Amino acid sequence: MHRSFAMMLLLAALPAVALADRLVLVDGRTFSGTVRVEADTVIIEMTYGTLRFTKDQVARIEMKDTPDVELAKKLSEARKNDAAALFTIAQWAATNDLKRQAGELYARVLEIDPNHAGARRELGFVAIEGQWQTFDKGLELARGKLEADKLESLLKDVLPALEAGATAPQQAVAVRELIGQTQVRAKDFAPAAKTFTELADKSEGAAAVRFGAIAAILKDNPDGMYVVTEPYPPAADLLGNTKDALKPGPASLAQPNVLRAALRDRAKKDIEAGRKLMDAAVKLDATDPDGAKAKYFQASQAFDRADALVADISRSYRIEVVRRRIAALRKDADTDAEKFDQGVAELGRKNATPQQYKDMILRMIHSLDNVRSDLQTILALAKPYPRDLVLEITLAETNLKKIETMRRILTDELNGQK
Repeated sequence: MHRSFAMMLLLAALPAVALADRLVLVDGRTFSGTVRVEADTVIIEMTYGTLRFTKDQVARIEMKDTPDVELAKKLSEARKNDAAALFTIAQWAATNDLKRQAGELYARVLEIDPNHAGARRELGFVAIEGQWQTFDKGLELARGKLEADKLESLLKDVLPALEAGATAPQQAVAVRELIGQTQVRAKDFAPAAKTFTELADKSEGAAAVRFGAIAAILKDNPDGMYVVTEPYPPAADLLGNTKDALKPGPASLAQPNVLRAALRDRAKKDIEAGRKLMDAAVKLDATDPDGAKAKYFQASQAFDRADALVADISRSYRIEVVRRRIAALRKDADTDAEKFDQGVAELGRKNATPQQYKDMILRMIHSLDNVRSDLQTILALAKPYPRDLVLEITLAETNLKKIETMRRILTDELNGQK
């Protein structure tokens, strides 16, 4: 396809740098970005990369101001105190990758009209009971109302406003959890079960486990009555605080402590499952180290579930798992340390050829590397519990320093033999 002489003149007349929003090629392809022309080459810079074309590949360049320039023009044409016009421009800026400028314009709108609903919402404010609140303040207010049992106000006004104002996933989850808690307090157990089921489906990790457990408890007890199996909180009598303590027997899940007691009962079942897995691992320690490791891992997963329901309830069992795994790792490290000691003894008494000497040093370095790997694993396991496993951490760190020194000496000796 031949290019028109006029088009060739236009390309030739373009400055070295030009602003464009659309580059159309002879074959019909189009690209949006910033264009510049260098000699016989047309270059377009886009958010995802830069492309180059010869001038005879270009059908036309549709010129347009950059968003910054267009924003300046819009502002110059608008009245400085026209809140509606500035809000419209701010929305345009937000949709054209000018987020900072949009935020500044929304703030300017509020200076002119403090009650401008659109600008308030764009800046993350929520209208609650006739007052504009930041989302976090609104969430804090909602939690306070929940503790004060102002359930009707929560369900009809506060929580719907917060749900509409949630812009981030974590905000939406926080509001839905409050909705579920309020439904439980209001004895709307079936809707609450549905809310927590939805939360479990949309969440991950510990949150999903906890939401799922609450949903299961509500479904298992559709009338909202739960049989408390032991006093709750467990230490209430010991601490002399019996005002809010529960006694064993039937009680309504609408009471916060009853739901907490139910979650604790489930956590204890997970702990019991973890303990059984630990006992099974102990029996395998001597004959099947890999099998024992797998059982310890499964026990840790059970403790993860327990901790998701009641924070840190399985700490002592986790520490015991770590201690047992450290003991197994020490056995492996001791075996490799013995190989290293044998290598040292053999190195001192054997009249070896240069190649045999190098091979012995390499075997010794390999033994040290195995010991180092075990010590590094011990540190990784123990460091989450620095107060409980301070001796294990100190010993591993001290031995690692010794390993590095010995390894450096052997490496230097090996390099000297080359």
